[in-house]
Amino acid sequence: MKRFFKDFMIYGLASILGKVAAVLLMPIYTNILTKEEYGAMALIIACKGIIDLLSNLNIHSGIARDYHEQGINRNQLVSTGVWSILGISSTILVIMFLTRKFWLTQVLGLDSIYIIPFTLMLFTIPAGSLLSYFAILTRFKRKPILYSIGTILQLFIQLTVSITGVVFLRLGILSIFAGTLCGELFGILYYSYINRSDIAFIFNKEYLKRALLFSIPTLPAILAGWIDSSLGQIIIGKYISTADLGVYSIALQLSSVFAFISIALNNVWLPYLYENYKKEGFLQEINKLYTALVLILTIIVVSVSLMSKEIVLLLSNSSYIDASKYFTLLCIPMSVYLLFPMATSGISISRDTKYISISYIVGSIINIAFLFVMIKNIGIYAVPIALGLSRIATYSILYYISKSKGIIVLPNGVLVLLIAFILVCFFIININLEAIYRAAIVILVCGTITTYIAKLINLKHFIAARKKRTYI
Repeated sequence: MKRFFKDFMIYGLASILGKVAAVLLMPIYTNILTKEEYGAMALIIACKGIIDLLSNLNIHSGIARDYHEQGINRNQLVSTGVWSILGISSTILVIMFLTRKFWLTQVLGLDSIYIIPFTLMLFTIPAGSLLSYFAILTRFKRKPILYSIGTILQLFIQLTVSITGVVFLRLGILSIFAGTLCGELFGILYYSYINRSDIAFIFNKEYLKRALLFSIPTLPAILAGWIDSSLGQIIIGKYISTADLGVYSIALQLSSVFAFISIALNNVWLPYLYENYKKEGFLQEINKLYTALVLILTIIVVSVSLMSKEIVLLLSNSSYIDASKYFTLLCIPMSVYLLFPMATSGISISRDTKYISISYIVGSIINIAFLFVMIKNIGIYAVPIALGLSRIATYSILYYISKSKGIIVLPNGVLVLLIAFILVCFFIININLEAIYRAAIVILVCGTITTYIAKLINLKHFIAARKKRTYI
């Protein structure tokens, strides 16, 4: 468990930097870019999500599953993944590039002035696929420090290009996509160098087949995940307005506060799971980890949601104030989603990945149905509510299947408590309680939970043991 939390913190700190930087840049961007530009950027990014699915077929997950298996030729395995992803993503790039005007104007409904940002986004498809693959390999080598260095350098390049273009050259959202592409190209060079010993001009059809048998059943789940995260934005942009989508995008940007836990957990969980699930006492260890994560998450959620109005005004301006309400509701789906890796543990170990797709599809059906029924009645609020219902349903199915395999039993009561806290916070935000009272509630709730955590892990005993070890 000690190594888990060590890697968790390293991955989390490295990954959160990009999200923190994006949030800190909001005052600059919101004063230069219009709400319509923010909305256009959100639509293009939403389009990128579905293209990403087709560009790599989630092959990296199948490669990662066999990375620690005995009897596997790692050099052939890794190389097969590289050339497969490069070939598929490059083909998708060519097809989309030749038809880019149709997708931009007819499908997304955007003006042709955004053709260059859209084109740059297309080039991030193969670049992003390769970067993700090499970064995953670095994680499975258990090299969190090198991973973090690469993440920081990549972020520095990305932000330098983006800020220069937006602030000084006034190139609009074009600069943001250009920065993303430059950062990804650097990341490919960096991570491929770290993994150079495993890369060669080798291709093994059997390894590709094995990887696809693992990954293809998960594609409907990824598609459903894209529907959950992006369909609402597309509906807002096409049927309400791109300006309103710009406001909602600010709420989504604020929800990146969850990245510290979500990205870190995704980075460290599968290597940890595959390496330790056969060890004695692993089930008890999972329960402790789960409880600790949810309680820490509750502290974060209560703090940022109750003070969301002040955060929005600090990072943007009063025209975006409604983002605080959307953000509070988004805390439910974001919180539940980051616990998916733990709920999926039994499915991943048993390789029954078809159940991942089934659960995601059910969640997406709920999402779509709620959106189309309620969007006209409650407006943008339907989007975060539909997303929340979808992810609760998906989590429930994933957990039920995993539990039925006799691998995990999670204390889900703390998750129910977290959702209840978020709903109370939404009520408080809507009654316009003064900031001083909301701050007092934050201190009371967070103090109580922190005290409970200290008792749960027997903090006094832990500190005393550490002191005794130091004196010895």
